[in-house]
Amino acid sequence: MPAQPTSDTPWTRVRERRDVLKLGLVIAAGGVIAPLLAACAAPGATAPAPVSPGAGGGAGPSPVTSPWSGSITVVTGGGDPSGEPALKRVYDDFKAQHPAVEWDIRALPGFGPEWDRLARASIVSGEPVGLVMIDGLFVRAWTRDGLLADLGADPRMADVLARVPGKFHLAGPGETTARAFPLALSKGVQTTGLYYNTAMLDQAGLEAPATIADLKAMVKPLAALGAAPLTFCSGEISFNSMLVTWALPMIAGRAGDPLAFVERTIKGEVGYDSPEWIEAFQTIADLRTSGVLLEGSGATDYPTMQALFLQGKAAMAYNGSWLLAQLQAGTPTVAFDLHVAPLPLVDGTSKAHSILSWGGFAMPARADASRDGVYAFLEYASRPEVDEAVVEGLQSYSPIPGSNVAIHDAVAREFLPMFDDAITPLNWLWEPEIEAEVNDQVQALVKGDTDPASAGKAIEAVAGALRSSGRGYYA
Repeated sequence: MPAQPTSDTPWTRVRERRDVLKLGLVIAAGGVIAPLLAACAAPGATAPAPVSPGAGGGAGPSPVTSPWSGSITVVTGGGDPSGEPALKRVYDDFKAQHPAVEWDIRALPGFGPEWDRLARASIVSGEPVGLVMIDGLFVRAWTRDGLLADLGADPRMADVLARVPGKFHLAGPGETTARAFPLALSKGVQTTGLYYNTAMLDQAGLEAPATIADLKAMVKPLAALGAAPLTFCSGEISFNSMLVTWALPMIAGRAGDPLAFVERTIKGEVGYDSPEWIEAFQTIADLRTSGVLLEGSGATDYPTMQALFLQGKAAMAYNGSWLLAQLQAGTPTVAFDLHVAPLPLVDGTSKAHSILSWGGFAMPARADASRDGVYAFLEYASRPEVDEAVVEGLQSYSPIPGSNVAIHDAVAREFLPMFDDAITPLNWLWEPEIEAEVNDQVQALVKGDTDPASAGKAIEAVAGALRSSGRGYYA
């Protein structure tokens, strides 16, 4: 993870302890304040003036007479963007075009739930936040609680949203509009695949598996080398829903759209203990009982998974494109030739669906005075030449396909075809409470502490409680 900045600069202001304590008081009042924000939609305004050409990788922006002035506050996480020259240049180039604009970029500490709590507090406290860089995992919950603006409802966002393929537009429950979307500037997009060590597979006389049946057939040949086919970090609890996002889309996809199937589950039209869900849980349990998963995977954390793969204890590792740089920087203790393959198919299926994971841009429902400037900035940052320049600098994938010509690493390019059939992560669709229960139940399956039917019933019980309390997305 990127280091958190430690200094207070004009570029990025890091929250100090007193700020966090102040936000904590606001969190306690969030249940009262958040519903009021749904009514605070952005007022109508005239379309922003065109921004002069100039890309992050070109000769720099041309001077213009700018209608924008004042401070634009951006709430983000994951460290100081000014530490990444490719990111900083986009902000700096926009400011050069609009000299009266000042950036107030606030990198909140923490990741996941900790960031969620603090970022929510910034919004409900009434701070002048103009732009939020939010993990897609939180978008539906923030929309449910009235915190995010409807980007698709404002014609000023039309050009920006048209540049980003629709499958990267994330909406609230039951919506077809956009509440958040990624760009290369938001550090791009990620997907999932199967990392494999060609050197070990060659030694065992094997090829990368196309199906889960192929995975099971690899158990014996690899055992002769003292290895298992696959390692996974099930001990890192938040990763466990990834096993569901591997199996369930293929199983549900036999009869139609897997995302539509999950929506029906969230609505209560299908149970989490339905045959499709039970088959997905059984598929996960079989990875353990068949010997595909390295013994102890139920307690294996993320760094240990990497070490086991690099040490040749497993020939493959299931994870995301975010892991590539760490594996390439690691020190293998066996012959190691790294490649990546699409997810192995469940029996009777024909298409695998990797996930589209990203942090993206969203705007608070309460319009800030800087909103017109934010629209202008997003228009600039989404221009193809600017987006491609950021990809060139970061070497991370863009949702805009043309930008990815700037990806140079050969293994990184092996991920690109997987984006074609990739879909929104299923765990971004259901409620946070369901996400927590799915992660717990899947870990128990990997450990052998529960069975598929019991896992489904436990998750369905949580779903029933959400619906009856009015906290379900479709309650």
